[in-house]
Amino acid sequence: MGMGRALSYLGAVVVPLGAGALLYLWADGSLGAGAGTPTAVAVLVGLALTVAALVAHNALFREGGSCLGALLMVAGLAAVWVEVRDSTTRDEVVACVVVGKVRVTHYPTFGEGAPRPKTLFHHPLNCPGGYPSEFGAEEKVADEGGKVRIAYDSARRMDPVLESENVSRGSPWIPATLLILAAAASVVAIAREAPEGRVGDRG
Repeated sequence: MGMGRALSYLGAVVVPLGAGALLYLWADGSLGAGAGTPTAVAVLVGLALTVAALVAHNALFREGGSCLGALLMVAGLAAVWVEVRDSTTRDEVVACVVVGKVRVTHYPTFGEGAPRPKTLFHHPLNCPGGYPSEFGAEEKVADEGGKVRIAYDSARRMDPVLESENVSRGSPWIPATLLILAAAASVVAIAREAPEGRVGDRG
């Protein structure tokens, strides 16, 4: 096996896994609770990393790259973003008092197959520091005068939740599995390419 093909095999593994690691570090640092990076900037950099990974992936092949590998890699990188978002917990917890009547809003739905009607309870709050001033939930969590503990993001990116619901829900297994499958699909595609010429040479 030539050096060029060996490097292509290595790249087929490093590109998706390396891109996933870089995106995870960026998303965790830019979207985490309290992070000061604007959401638009965080998303644009994430998209730029994805495009760079696709370009690097395509450069491994002479004949246009592995479509399956590219699709799996994009799916894996999207899953990284989603899992980081779902894993993020609010960084502040405050004890608040419900200071007024809890308002109820009903959201009906129409048509077959529509989601179930939704009811939202709006709790006016008095919290140290003044935030949040209201908390919405699908059930009443306290009556007027009652106390609630609210977790919130100091950067105000995520909606406040009850302290008991401020838990990580993400899992690394979904993105990791997709990125490993992307690497495997790319390795197989490289192995199936005609042996003549240098891998990566499109001439």
